[in-house]
Amino acid sequence: MLWLLLCFADALVVASFEVIVPDKHLLAIRGGSAVLGCEFTPDPDLSNLVVTWQRSEDSQVVHSFYYQQDQLKKQSPEFHNRTSLFISELHKGNASLRIAEVSPKDAGLYLCIVSNAKGTGKALMTVIYGALYSEPRLSIHVNSTTVTVQFETEGFPKPEVIWLDEHGQNLNYHLELHDQTEDGLYLVKSSYEAQKPTVNVTFTLKNHLLNQNLQRPVFLSYDKDTTANQGTIALVLSVVCFFLVIAIIWFVRRRNKQKPSAVNHVN
Repeated sequence: MLWLLLCFADALVVASFEVIVPDKHLLAIRGGSAVLGCEFTPDPDLSNLVVTWQRSEDSQVVHSFYYQQDQLKKQSPEFHNRTSLFISELHKGNASLRIAEVSPKDAGLYLCIVSNAKGTGKALMTVIYGALYSEPRLSIHVNSTTVTVQFETEGFPKPEVIWLDEHGQNLNYHLELHDQTEDGLYLVKSSYEAQKPTVNVTFTLKNHLLNQNLQRPVFLSYDKDTTANQGTIALVLSVVCFFLVIAIIWFVRRRNKQKPSAVNHVN
């Protein structure tokens, strides 16, 4: 009977210890810091506390704490000088991990494993990576009959791209999507080819993960008469410059011919 009571008491102790992650899914933004929350049943005595964070996919050690201090000898090189615990909060049951300078490689599954005198437990969470798209860079290419308007930007994940006309109707467009940047970002190049003489379109890019919505209107108008006049002015200026160069050359040569006679007159 006493043995059963002891077993029941041990079971209560084990059941009273738990490890939880408040957020099962955490959104980490490029270049910033991410705090992976983890809570456990605290014990004022930290001498028996062991906290280990590791990647679930490959068991890489992200951060370790035992003997009342950080233990980073087995830490994966990818996380060197980028991780820290909230040491002053450990006695309260806070085993949250801070990861600085978030990059695409930080996305994935993480295990928070904690043990102390009250028990051992673990909890799993997912880190999702995102990057805001940069300010779209505009370029315009003009030929005899059409105008091509292009926007270029980088971000993550894959965006939704829309081109609209002045009436809000969808337009057919060209889209190039590359994921070969050094930061693991998608490079987006999207263009629309319009007929002259007027271009009135709006480029829209949506990053649904980060609730980012970029809209950039483009309005261009071409006047055929103005274009012709500009061509005539350019031709006239070219002719004037040509005769000006001829006049300068003639003046220099005449001056050089006059120099010897001036010297002889002095002698």
